[in-house]
Amino acid sequence: MDAKTYMAGVFHRASGTYERVGVPFFGPVGAELVRQAGLRRGESVLDAGCGTGACLVPAARAVGPLGLVVGLDMAPGMLSVAATEIERQGLRNATVLEGDVEQSAILLPAERFDVVLAGMMLYFLPDPAGAVRSMTRLLRPGGRLAASLLAQPSRPEAELLGQVARALVPFTTGAGDAPFTHRLNTERELADLLSGNGLAGVRCEEVVFEVSVERGQVWDWLWSAARRASLESIPPRLHGAAQAALEASLPEEVYVLPRTVRFATAVRPGSLIRRRVT
Repeated sequence: MDAKTYMAGVFHRASGTYERVGVPFFGPVGAELVRQAGLRRGESVLDAGCGTGACLVPAARAVGPLGLVVGLDMAPGMLSVAATEIERQGLRNATVLEGDVEQSAILLPAERFDVVLAGMMLYFLPDPAGAVRSMTRLLRPGGRLAASLLAQPSRPEAELLGQVARALVPFTTGAGDAPFTHRLNTERELADLLSGNGLAGVRCEEVVFEVSVERGQVWDWLWSAARRASLESIPPRLHGAAQAALEASLPEEVYVLPRTVRFATAVRPGSLIRRRVT
């Protein structure tokens, strides 16, 4: 199984609890990515790696009824949740599509979109440069790409994840690690990735989001997103014991974690012909 298919499976299995364990993070980050992208009324947007809709929903609101937002993801469970949310909110200008952004030439026409959003996904890909080239191809000349990535963990987060890893050693290994394929640790690495694959005018900004996790939420929080990958090796029969061992090892009632997200925007060179929107 290749890395992309594996991670799609992880997120498919996490879809039932993703952003639903009382620790909001991806929603605020998605809204900020939409703000950073500067979406305008009537624009067409691709949300690559749309997940459950953290970017897709605010993007659909931003472009209005004459705009269009297409969510693309490889995880059927995430798409199902996103589609349900689209319907619940009555967003007639949004839809979802199952697929791999690196195979977008098969799924979508070139120069179709004014904006491509790549929220919290580039570091999971085995070939992020290829993905950026594919996304650039989907942009009209003058179109914009906006991406977000977690920066290095803050000291409180690193300490908590270290504690998690130590507590779960008897049950599994690597429990504190997220399965990033490429860390893209620095602003320069991210800027080079974009500028080296067809984009110009790269601008980066870091924003800190504060996440509060209660001791009794840590287990479910870890299972609800990418770190689930390192927990799935724990046999189901040991889940109760592993959770109890973890919670017994945590000295604090509440963990306040500053999480720094790096945002980047860039433009496909060329002149964009603006369409009149009324």
